[in-house]
Amino acid sequence: MKRNNFGQASLVMILLIGMVAITSAIASSSLSVANIQIEETIHASDQAWYAAWAGVDEVMLRLRARQDFGPSYSLELAIGGNATVSAEVGGDSNQKTIRATGYAAGIIKNLEVVVAPSSSKASFTFALQAGVGGISLEGQTVVRGSNNTSGNIYSNGAIRGKSISSGNSGSRILGSVWAVDYIGGLDSPSSGGVYVQKDAWASSLTACWVGEDVMAPQPPSNCPYSGTFSLAAGPPATPLGSVDANYWKNQAQGASIWNGDCVVDGSSLDCTSGSNYLGGIKIVGNLTVPSGTNLTFTGPVWITKDFTIDSNNDFYTAETVGGNSIVVVVSSPDNPAGQGRIVTSSNVEFFRNSFGAGLVFISENTFDQCSNPSIKTSSNTATVVFVALNGCVYVNSNSILSGILAKEIFVENNATIEFDPSMARAIVEPGSGGWAVVSIKEI
Repeated sequence: MKRNNFGQASLVMILLIGMVAITSAIASSSLSVANIQIEETIHASDQAWYAAWAGVDEVMLRLRARQDFGPSYSLELAIGGNATVSAEVGGDSNQKTIRATGYAAGIIKNLEVVVAPSSSKASFTFALQAGVGGISLEGQTVVRGSNNTSGNIYSNGAIRGKSISSGNSGSRILGSVWAVDYIGGLDSPSSGGVYVQKDAWASSLTACWVGEDVMAPQPPSNCPYSGTFSLAAGPPATPLGSVDANYWKNQAQGASIWNGDCVVDGSSLDCTSGSNYLGGIKIVGNLTVPSGTNLTFTGPVWITKDFTIDSNNDFYTAETVGGNSIVVVVSSPDNPAGQGRIVTSSNVEFFRNSFGAGLVFISENTFDQCSNPSIKTSSNTATVVFVALNGCVYVNSNSILSGILAKEIFVENNATIEFDPSMARAIVEPGSGGWAVVSIKEI
């Protein structure tokens, strides 16, 4: 009798197919785990590399802000995603070497970057940079960068604000901040406050809202933050940019001298002789630009008393200067606390030339109270940098400015500081510049 083995054969085939499937599943599972491990390693490697670059960027930022590193300097930072970086810089005024080590999930990346002084003369690194007087922002104020760049702030004093709102009513800084003193309220340190879109590093944070990471000697109070908190000493005081006003005064004085007040109105008091072109001149007196006057600057100007700009005026930078911004110094050798002020009225506009050069206004007035500021502006001066190293720059409501460097800065409500990185190339210190990268290598 013929036996039927079909059922047994089918069972064997089923068992074989099952074993193959199990083996394939195990192999596939092992492959998936390996792929995940590889992906995680790649991600950690990227994190470590970017962390190392963050260390280099931080050192470069401080170099360009003229921090004095001495023979050597080191720092450690905690980056988002549990990554960390340590960086050190050494060298002299001719060349410096930055070495940064990024660490993430057991992966280490090392970078070595050599930098040297640059002829680009990067003199303005921050939208606002203040001395010990600090920075005050009323409500409905914003500090930002143009073209989606950051509007960063550095203060050797406090940074004070009226409101932590991220909306239009707030005292908003759309960038990172460094405050040697505290970040807090305008009326009192613990009420009101400042909204900081990115990172904040201060000696204390008493009223604020920070969008990313915080560094301070103690945890913030009344200041929520979205990133990580790192215990660290407050940021060091950094010298305000060394603006060589004497050089520009000598340049102006060496070209020509006008004795007495100048009123640009076509009269006998008009130092432009009715041409409305002004430059290469020392005015031993006041300079007044009446309403409805267009004035083109052709070279450096030194005004020994006050500079008053009435409303509804347009100012231009001459094409003949190329890409070099023009410096106007207002400085009284005889009465430095009482004179040397700059006042601009409403509806005054300043225009760059086709090379991108603008104007740099320097007041050497030494009265350091904002009740009688060294510079007071009420206009759309978005292409002008204002400098008052020993005094206050007061920004009236509805003003738009590009950058301020002063001992103290006060910004009224509904004013905007919009930092244009191209203004960093404004030449205000002959023979000096920023720092440029010479070489990069992974070590």
